[in-house]
Amino acid sequence: MAQSSILLKGGTVLFHEKDDHVSPLRNTDVLIEGNIIKKIAPSITAPSATKTIDCTGKIVSPGFIDTHHHVWQTQLKGRFSDDTLFDYMPKGNLQSFSYTPEDIFWGQLGGCLEAIDAGTTFVVDHAHMTYSPNHATEALSATASSGLRSFFCYNFMSRLKSWTTEIVPDIDLIPDWFMEQLGELATQQPFGDGRVYLGWAFDLLFLPREMVVPMYEQVRQLH
Repeated sequence: MAQSSILLKGGTVLFHEKDDHVSPLRNTDVLIEGNIIKKIAPSITAPSATKTIDCTGKIVSPGFIDTHHHVWQTQLKGRFSDDTLFDYMPKGNLQSFSYTPEDIFWGQLGGCLEAIDAGTTFVVDHAHMTYSPNHATEALSATASSGLRSFFCYNFMSRLKSWTTEIVPDIDLIPDWFMEQLGELATQQPFGDGRVYLGWAFDLLFLPREMVVPMYEQVRQLH
């Protein structure tokens, strides 16, 4: 079965040289077959049944890579822009306490689509919203559905028991289901037709060494 092909025609292609210098190639075509760039040149004659996209007057660039993002926080955009880091940590960083799994899905989906729309096609997602197994699976489902490429970095995070007049932390920092779900997801990856892989994020570095080292060793054994 022949691979589908796309011809990006007549754009200004930002071509990365071997020394990582970027050269603008004007009035240049890019032929993509399947998920491989097959040719970059002016006036390419494409195979039959190729989808042609007129890129005249447009810039054609490799997708950008975001190396650290909390995608689930999309709904919070602008809420803490005037805060210092210390102000933000309790008010923003812990807001996943207020999110249902469905809230996580829509925030995650919106953040992924926003990234794609802005030209970012790969995100390292520091997913610090794992209040329950369903929170994690909803976020993964949204990421896989969006079309984004991602490392979904499952995170062991500080959770709250209540947040009314005061913040009450949950002293059960690493419940049994954390490692159980992480292991299950590791056996199921990749997700989204191979675009989304599982990673691991860790914010509990205040824990004693005798707790942290075994967790790192256990995670390294997951495939």
